[in-house]
Amino acid sequence: MQITLERVKRLYLLLAMLYYLGFINFINQVVTAGKHGNAFATNAEGSAIKQIVGVLLLGAGLWLLSRQSPRRLMEGLKRNGFWIILVLYFLASVYWSYVPAISFRRVVAFSTLLIVAYCLIEFFEPISLFKLIARTISIAAGLGLIYFVIDPAAASITQSDIRSNAFLGIMADKNTGARLYSYAILIMVGLKLYRRHLDKLALMALSVCILLSQSATAIVMTVGGIGLITVLRFIRTHKARRNLNRILMVCLLLIAGGVLVSYLYEFLLELLGRDPTLTNRVIIWQLMDAYVEQEKWFGYGFGAFWASDAVEGFVDSWGYIGNAHSGYYEALLNGGVVCLTLVFLIFGKTLLDLARKYIVDPKGDFYAVLIPIILLQVVVNYIAFIIINHNSYDMFVFALISFAACHTVSVPEKRSLPAFRFTHPQTMLRGDR
Repeated sequence: MQITLERVKRLYLLLAMLYYLGFINFINQVVTAGKHGNAFATNAEGSAIKQIVGVLLLGAGLWLLSRQSPRRLMEGLKRNGFWIILVLYFLASVYWSYVPAISFRRVVAFSTLLIVAYCLIEFFEPISLFKLIARTISIAAGLGLIYFVIDPAAASITQSDIRSNAFLGIMADKNTGARLYSYAILIMVGLKLYRRHLDKLALMALSVCILLSQSATAIVMTVGGIGLITVLRFIRTHKARRNLNRILMVCLLLIAGGVLVSYLYEFLLELLGRDPTLTNRVIIWQLMDAYVEQEKWFGYGFGAFWASDAVEGFVDSWGYIGNAHSGYYEALLNGGVVCLTLVFLIFGKTLLDLARKYIVDPKGDFYAVLIPIILLQVVVNYIAFIIINHNSYDMFVFALISFAACHTVSVPEKRSLPAFRFTHPQTMLRGDR
């Protein structure tokens, strides 16, 4: 069998889906069951299986990019300048890192995620790619439910007083998994993938997984995201000026809604069954303030804080938790104010790029699906470490959307359009014209 470039791209796509949507992590959990050891050491060492697959993805990604024309590569670098600056800054942080070896490895892992996401957007038609992602996540949800029936103890949280028996499925973390299911629902509803019977079954499985996970965040994301997608699709016209005026009006309404939520903050938390400390997150952040202030401008080095001696005081008073449960606090720990500024710049550029596409692109309805996801991630990153986290499925989704937002079609290159349909096994990765 001849291995063509197109076949390599599809194999690369398959491996990326397995790696960044939870499947390989599940295999790693099964293989290493009962071998967890010390949490501090585990965080520093990482997973051998994931590292091997990561190296394969990095090497294959660089090789695929080398097959592109230099002009195309330069265009990509210019369009994604903030990402390049962030990676270079993280690489520079190895110099002042508290644990240089860890920082270097984290930079490689983070760069791999970005290269994979960029390759997928470059080599596959974005709409078809996001359809594939949503349906792949629904398969993960279905497998998780089967696993839950077979072994409820292994597929749920059993050692927590706060969320006892919450659904895990094949995911390592219930909240991360629940957000992933939410993204899939938003994509499927936004792209109208609910007409086929198997699509309806997939949506049902995803919804059940969210409810079983007991994640209020995922429920709010799903309900709010569907509402915002519906509004953006409904108000969009074929006239750019009118689209601009209407999206500005939506922005003003969102700002007003944000102010209202800030006034009703405690009431809404009570309504969702959450305490004002956000399950002790507020207390953790207060403890983190002293560590943030110690390395205010440049941080402790990318990924170094939780693997360094600097964390010992926190561990003595609270215990080891691995991250600050806030992407913005983690940005400060990883790279200080400089890093946090770059994160906000990337958020802002991504939203502006999406808004431009929504206003003028003939396929603007597609971007009406992506804008709410990014807006939700801006908020969720406050209470969870998702952005600049190479281990986060959310980060993979964010990177894909960010690259899709500024993506331009390369006419001379043949583009492969994967369509993942629930009609026949042979159609899983076939071309969709």
